[in-house]
Amino acid sequence: MSTAAPSRPRPPARRGRWLALAAAGAALALGAGAPTWVTGTARTATGTAAVLAGGRDAAPVATALALVALAAVVASTLGRRLARVVAALVLVLAGAGVVAASAAVLTGPAAALTAPARAASGTTQAQLEGDAALRPWPVVSAAAGALVALAGAGALVASRGAGAPAGPARHERDATRAVASPAEDPAAAWDSLSHGDDPTR
Repeated sequence: MSTAAPSRPRPPARRGRWLALAAAGAALALGAGAPTWVTGTARTATGTAAVLAGGRDAAPVATALALVALAAVVASTLGRRLARVVAALVLVLAGAGVVAASAAVLTGPAAALTAPARAASGTTQAQLEGDAALRPWPVVSAAAGALVALAGAGALVASRGAGAPAGPARHERDATRAVASPAEDPAAAWDSLSHGDDPTR
C-alpha cells in the first residue's frame, strides 16, 4: 500500500515564516541599539572623565535601517506581488546595512566616543585616555542585521515563486484530466457531443 508523499509548504506560508524572521531580526537590531556599545575615558582640563556611546549614537544608520526593515515587512504583507518583491529586496539591503554599520563600530570603537569626549572636555580636540572598551551589543546588532538580510532573501525567493504552480501537483492534475473518461467528466462529454461523438461508448 503506497502512502501519500507529504505536501510541501505553500509559497505564502514559506514567505510568512521568512517575514516573521525578518521582523524578529529588525526588532532585535532596534533593541540592541538602546544599550551602551562603547565606553572609555576622555582627558579633560581637570583630569579625566568617563565617556560612553549608546548604539543609537554610535551607529545611527543601524537603527534607521532596522526601522526601514520593519516598514518593509508591513509593506510585504499588504502589497501585491511586485510590492512583495521590492519589499524583500529592501530587507536584504537594510539587513546588509545594519551589518556594515555595526561592523564599523566593532573595527573602530574609538570613533564612536569622539562626540562624547568633546562634550566632556569642552574642546574640539578631545583625546581618549587608553583604549575604548566594546560591549557585546554591536555583535548582537550585526547578527540581527544578518538575520534580516537572510530572511529578505528567503522572502524574495518565496515571492518570486508564489505565482507558479507546484510542478508535481500540476502534473497530477494534468494526468487526471488525461485519463478521465467523457462519462466521468461532464465537460468532456459536451465536447464529444459537439464533435458528433457518442460519449456513452
